[in-house]
Amino acid sequence: MTQHMIENENYYKELTREPWKKNTNNSTATLFYSFNTNYPLWESDIEIQQGAPIFSFNRQQIRQAKIAMQSCADVANIQFIQASHNHSANLIFLNYGQPDGKNVGYAYYPSPDNFSPVWTNFAVSNISSPTVINFGGYAFIHEIGHALGLGHSHGPNGHTQQVSVMSYLSEQDSGADYSGNYPSTPQMLDIAALQYLYGTNISTRTGNTTYGFNSNSNRPYFTAYKARDVLIFCVWDAGGIDTFDFSGYWQNQNINLNEGSFSNIGGLIGNVSIATGVCIENAIGGSGNDNIWGNSENNRIAGGLGADQLWGGGGSNTFVYYRVSDSLTTSADTIHDFNVNKDTVDLSTLGVTKNKTRLVNKFSHDGGTEIMQKYDSVRDITYLMIDFDNNKYENDMLIQLTGKHQFSLNNFIFTPQLTA
Repeated sequence: MTQHMIENENYYKELTREPWKKNTNNSTATLFYSFNTNYPLWESDIEIQQGAPIFSFNRQQIRQAKIAMQSCADVANIQFIQASHNHSANLIFLNYGQPDGKNVGYAYYPSPDNFSPVWTNFAVSNISSPTVINFGGYAFIHEIGHALGLGHSHGPNGHTQQVSVMSYLSEQDSGADYSGNYPSTPQMLDIAALQYLYGTNISTRTGNTTYGFNSNSNRPYFTAYKARDVLIFCVWDAGGIDTFDFSGYWQNQNINLNEGSFSNIGGLIGNVSIATGVCIENAIGGSGNDNIWGNSENNRIAGGLGADQLWGGGGSNTFVYYRVSDSLTTSADTIHDFNVNKDTVDLSTLGVTKNKTRLVNKFSHDGGTEIMQKYDSVRDITYLMIDFDNNKYENDMLIQLTGKHQFSLNNFIFTPQLTA
């Protein structure tokens, strides 16, 4: 699933109905919402609910509804404002309690009457306690999608929840696996559809944003604190130098920085994706044996612990090593497309200065850091061996590179020297 991409973005047109406001000159559609139960039932409501009781959203539902709306506003030109009364609201959120659970919820497309009720069935599992990764949270995004003008995506083309929250089909039907969890954000087709209807939000996260661990995104669905935290998202980002940081996971991961691609993160399959038109420049792997693919930009790639397989892509790339243990003789990284004319290996956090580093044909006890390179013509591998301590005639680090390479000290980034 890592290499899979959406080949025909025109599929999003099957998703769309009429929006609240036509996208003209990239203007913003301002929508008001309410959690007030003072709402006259429509005939279709009576038919679906069959006399079920009606009551207000609880605090957790309100919080999750706001999170879901924010995830939509981040990708398209939509502004949500809470209204004090239903008569001024475009979206009205309500619960009904139907114990047989025939319907999880439902919502109406944008209405000429200028409002659309968004109903959720309180009796269905997780609807009363939605989170960003459970079924309740997914149902909220799904119904809000209808209220914004999105139809179902599981029609003739059979799209799954891997690419659209508007689908009833499991992500497993397309080869992904979320281990019983659900998407936290609009997915790749949903983002394209919302942007088609309302225009693209070009002000979302234009600075340098980190997603995953150490996230500064200010969004719960892009943030992980512990190894057991689950991430299932498609990222829309309008600019800056951005980073996927999955350093807190121990599982083997596939991290792909190309737009339209899927990554396997934290033990799940195909759970993180990048929307078309988005550039994520940097990647940090975890403690497993990770595969990381860069893109055409200048990438900084850190595999972390484990025997990682790294591809920089088309830019001038930097392969970063934060610890000696990031690439050992027993668990060496392999860089598959290193180019000595433009790529570098960053050793700057290891306390290695250029004036105390030299390239050698064999290790010695003469002090400083020694780097030895050896080419194996049978395997077509260049071994980059680095000795920091000079206590023994062997390397502390080993990095493998596909192909034959001749390094100079200019291919390394060292710790800056202190000057008086």
